[in-house]
Amino acid sequence: MEACAEKTSGACPRGGAPHLREAFGGEEESENLETIKQTAGPSVALPRPERSSCFASLAWFRSGGPGKLPSPEKVPHIVHVDVDAFFASVEQVLNPRLFGKPVLVGCGVVASASYEAKLRGVKTAMSFGDALRVCPQAIVVPGKYEHYAEFAERLRRILETYTPAVEAAALDDFYIDFAGDKRLYADFQATLRRLQAEILGRTGLSVSIGAARTKVVAAIASGLERPRGFRIVLPETEEAFLAALPVEKLHGVSHACAGALAERGVTTIGQLRMIPKAVLVAAFGEATGERIWERARGLDGRDVSTLTTPKTVSRETTIEGGTMDMEFLGGLLAYLSERIGATLRDYGKQARTVGVRLRYVDQYSGHQTVRLQRATNDERELLAAGREIFEKLFSRRVAIGHIGVSVSDFDANRRQNELFDTQANRRWCLNREADRVRGRYGWNAVMLSVKGLGLRNYDSTKRNRLAVSTPCLSR
Repeated sequence: MEACAEKTSGACPRGGAPHLREAFGGEEESENLETIKQTAGPSVALPRPERSSCFASLAWFRSGGPGKLPSPEKVPHIVHVDVDAFFASVEQVLNPRLFGKPVLVGCGVVASASYEAKLRGVKTAMSFGDALRVCPQAIVVPGKYEHYAEFAERLRRILETYTPAVEAAALDDFYIDFAGDKRLYADFQATLRRLQAEILGRTGLSVSIGAARTKVVAAIASGLERPRGFRIVLPETEEAFLAALPVEKLHGVSHACAGALAERGVTTIGQLRMIPKAVLVAAFGEATGERIWERARGLDGRDVSTLTTPKTVSRETTIEGGTMDMEFLGGLLAYLSERIGATLRDYGKQARTVGVRLRYVDQYSGHQTVRLQRATNDERELLAAGREIFEKLFSRRVAIGHIGVSVSDFDANRRQNELFDTQANRRWCLNREADRVRGRYGWNAVMLSVKGLGLRNYDSTKRNRLAVSTPCLSR
């Protein structure tokens, strides 16, 4: 398929882009940056009003008591709820004998590690060989996606009893918006504490909670004091809260870009905030530079979205040990494209933009997107665009450790332009019947791509789903 426009973006090299060195104006200017050391307290201090008379006491009681925040306008209504070590925690709930023990979930690569393992130095995305050298007593569990999806659904149902505005950003990652539920402002902090305790009591999972006016600040707040973290960032205190935090905490800044900033003496968000927007745009590009400038100030225009159809659909997998086998990589690309095509048809959508992301075993990564001439949900057309991008990105003689395909810019699934296209109608009928058979007998019942079918020779350990290199994440 031809593409009418392309956008490319790659990871910032560790040494920093030459634009960055020029934009910062040399070593001397970077040394003049001052560190802002203002931090928010660990919790919100809420003074209890004085009760000088019985009438004042009655007013105090009706107002909500000691947990009352100043006014609804000053309440941070966006709340981020994130499950602590999700996959490993689910495995500990399902098997109580794993409680208190270091648990690793994944196949070849650590997809999730319990906090007992993290305290011993294990990190997500480590190879199992490295993880077991760091923590020899760790217990390895292959994991099953079905269990995690079930717990995620239970968690979502609990959140919806507090407010209907619930957005699932990931399987274990939720944003909720209390802006329309002002009755809860009488004791907002206690409400969030009760939510945290209810999730633990009903699912056995501990969650960390952060509240702020924007998504980016709420997400940072929830991750500061894990596990079972709790932090409320009041409006107009966001900049002070962020100032002393390391740049790596800021969502939207990759490790490579953070490394390039560190080489110029910029290590905290407060220091980053002192850099003009034009400098960041010159160093990292328009989209990334503007995003970093906004996030450093706690600005985030994204609302909590309750739409059932996401803005993007992606499927990706980690490859144990990495590979340069073009036949295997082609099969993975076909498999991921089929998955995305089926998901789009299930949503009743077509996509106009296709993207491919590669990460080599040396952590160098590349990403590129292409805009299609017409929207589609046919995996054959998605695969053709994805293969073209893959051939451009795979330019190094280094094994690939991670591959992903994504689509965006959705349109409704209209077929008026295909009514007299015999070939397109045949593909539509074929896809429709394949979806019907898979819905009844499982995904492996039908494989439309010959290369995708070849993956069965590598790993087909699941009856209902093709298990690729990270089976706990295979969807």
